[in-house]
Amino acid sequence: MQEHIKNIIDDDPVAFETVFKLSHKKIYAYYIKKTASTELADELTQLAFIKLWRFRHTLTADISLDIQLFRIAKTTLLDHFKKVATEERNLRSYYRDHAPDTAVSPVTYEANEQLSAILDRLPPTRRQVFILSRIEGYSYAEIAARLSISPRTVEKHISLALKQLGGYAGATIVICLAHHIS
Repeated sequence: MQEHIKNIIDDDPVAFETVFKLSHKKIYAYYIKKTASTELADELTQLAFIKLWRFRHTLTADISLDIQLFRIAKTTLLDHFKKVATEERNLRSYYRDHAPDTAVSPVTYEANEQLSAILDRLPPTRRQVFILSRIEGYSYAEIAARLSISPRTVEKHISLALKQLGGYAGATIVICLAHHIS
């Protein structure tokens, strides 16, 4: 693996592809162990290798490529958890800030509770993309830029979220109701 470091630093896509093929399963297994989610493990594995390529100029031949790659993987996982925690704090803050100062109507409270319960069934990134799109009104391009993913990935998350939420009775009504209440 060490022989590939210099080649990757020198922008050699063949060396990068070789490292990807040799290390993909190890990185994926790391994420499966940490998240217990195949979808999230796929996404994080992809992000780790994107970061490896994007920050290839920071690689060093003095340290094993596996060690450097797992540092990237760990950092990617921590960034993901921070992003999810921030999104959850923002969502709670959003509900708190948009609730009337007087007593919350039973309809509003129940809709928000049902919305939270429904959205909690989505994987973290899909939930975040769905909230940004359907509740906060961001465009796919804005979401893609904000989350450092492609607009096509945003579209896929929305599509999968809608399919998944379609299985929950009343999900569409609750989401629409919560959107109009806020």
